[in-house]
Amino acid sequence: ETFQKMFGEIQRKSLSGFTIFPLILRPRSSGRIYLKNSNPFRYPVIEPNYFSDPYDLDISVKAIRKALEIVEHPAMQRINAHLLQIPMPGCEQLEFNSDDYWRCFTRYATYTIYHHVGTCKMGPRKDPTAVVDARLRVHGIKGLRVVDASIMPNVPAGHTNAPTVMIAEKAADMIKEDWNMVRR
Repeated sequence: ETFQKMFGEIQRKSLSGFTIFPLILRPRSSGRIYLKNSNPFRYPVIEPNYFSDPYDLDISVKAIRKALEIVEHPAMQRINAHLLQIPMPGCEQLEFNSDDYWRCFTRYATYTIYHHVGTCKMGPRKDPTAVVDARLRVHGIKGLRVVDASIMPNVPAGHTNAPTVMIAEKAADMIKEDWNMVRR
């Protein structure tokens, strides 16, 4: 709905354009996920806590300002690049292009780019926040491993795909070792 309000007219007119999506590679805000109860069929509670650390919102505004500098660069001006002044629904009461406007915009327009990590932290059994050991075995549950991005303690400064493949390859080697399936 928000997308249609902001960009529907552009789509209908088939106008050319581009979008710059600044993002925070190392957010300071952190959420949590936990079970509601012992019923495995109940959905977990997910508390993303986006922008719980003010730094993330401040750096987002700085990134938007940098993107606007790029649009104003002479090379971009040669192709008539410019910022479309379409107010974000929910932010119309703020002065367009002010820092307060971009903070509001960021709260409405930000999305995760689907790189969630860290929900099943790797660590020793004595760490109360650790879920898996160094061989990716879930503490206290025999025969269960976690082999995905959730064991990463932090978001990598790049796409999560390659590190996840690396985790899976290492897990495959460890499983073969544990089952004495290693060929020498």
